[in-house]
Amino acid sequence: MTALIALNSRLYGVASRHLPDGFKHRARRLQTRIKALKGARYCPVCESRVSTFNRIPEFYVGNAQKYGFPFSEDDAETCNYEQYSCPFCEASDRDRLYALFLREYLGANSVTSIIDFAPSAPLSQFVRRLIQGAGQQISYRTADYFAEGVDDKVDIMDMPAYADGCFDFFICSHVLEHVADDRKALAELHRILKPGGKGILMVPIVLSITEIDEDPSVTDESERWRRFGQYDHVRLYSRQGFLERMRGAGFQISEYKRTSFGDGTFMRHGITDQSVLYVVEK
Repeated sequence: MTALIALNSRLYGVASRHLPDGFKHRARRLQTRIKALKGARYCPVCESRVSTFNRIPEFYVGNAQKYGFPFSEDDAETCNYEQYSCPFCEASDRDRLYALFLREYLGANSVTSIIDFAPSAPLSQFVRRLIQGAGQQISYRTADYFAEGVDDKVDIMDMPAYADGCFDFFICSHVLEHVADDRKALAELHRILKPGGKGILMVPIVLSITEIDEDPSVTDESERWRRFGQYDHVRLYSRQGFLERMRGAGFQISEYKRTSFGDGTFMRHGITDQSVLYVVEK
């Protein structure tokens, strides 16, 4: 294996000097793949061994610092700044967390309809592969207000296109921090879910605050960076505030932590020990 990696490095050196840019890109990907053969980490989304995950893009860290966002990566409940995205499929650490849960849940439960809001491309592809291998008819739809290429264009605060109780399961990850009225959105998510249905419901949470900071009237991007940590966010969630809003919408909440997945699972998949997966039930 060591000899293979050394040979690959020499070949890459030759490629970087003599090959066109397109071939150089392929050579870099080949080099990454070969190094990953010895990797101790694993991406459950694309089922690849990984030597290391990529750090979170500097765009987010740099702008948060530039505009004075007062919280550090240690304050984030479910975000691995150092091991953020898969070098092969680009799945984030939260995508990898959801994949670990979904593989077990969909395999053990009778689910016939899933709706995925603002879908992550790597996770969406993963869900489609799971469904193909499930051996049962499962409807999987994607929805977003702005993005192209989804099945349904909807405003999550008002979704008349969906009847009451029409989905067994939903995925709503990092959406609520963008909408003007998250209580309306939560009420709609509860309405469209079948009795007994469940959903993955996640937002960015800062562990060192006790109350939600929100103001949808703020439109200045620099002020949004400073208060909410991103240019298109209108609120910053505390853990307690998020739990209260989910319960206020009528949801029961299950929390899946490091101990829920077994020793070493979070480390192997590049997920921080303080990460929590929130699964709600109607």
